[in-house]
Amino acid sequence: MEPKSTQDPKSFLSNDYRSQGRAFSQANLAKRRQQEEDFLNQEVDYRDFVFAPEGYEAPVFALYLAIIPYLVGLGFLFLFIARTRYESFLEFKLSSFFIIWAIGYEVTAVLLIVIIFLSWMNHMRKRHERESTRIKGNSRR
Repeated sequence: MEPKSTQDPKSFLSNDYRSQGRAFSQANLAKRRQQEEDFLNQEVDYRDFVFAPEGYEAPVFALYLAIIPYLVGLGFLFLFIARTRYESFLEFKLSSFFIIWAIGYEVTAVLLIVIIFLSWMNHMRKRHERESTRIKGNSRR
């Protein structure tokens, strides 16, 4: 019975065993990477970010939806449009709730998108650091 492949003179293992081991480790690595938490597969619990009493979430969310964009809109108008001059700020029609709310809604949406992007970048940086640490640990062996 002759061997399936020639043995490397520098190694005790034949090339068949070496390629089987390489394939096994690659499959194992792919499986582990697949099981790692992906940024979009993370579970997000709203209770970590929103302060609402148990059972009263719906009315509190409605208040948040109405009040937060309006306040952000007022702040945006005061800081960037009126340039923090109170006299210029008073010239706006503050009774136009929906226009101020729409401005605040857009500013809030942009801020949330920026926060999500920065969170994704932080996740990718940490994942890269874990991978580079793992690769450096394997190369030292």
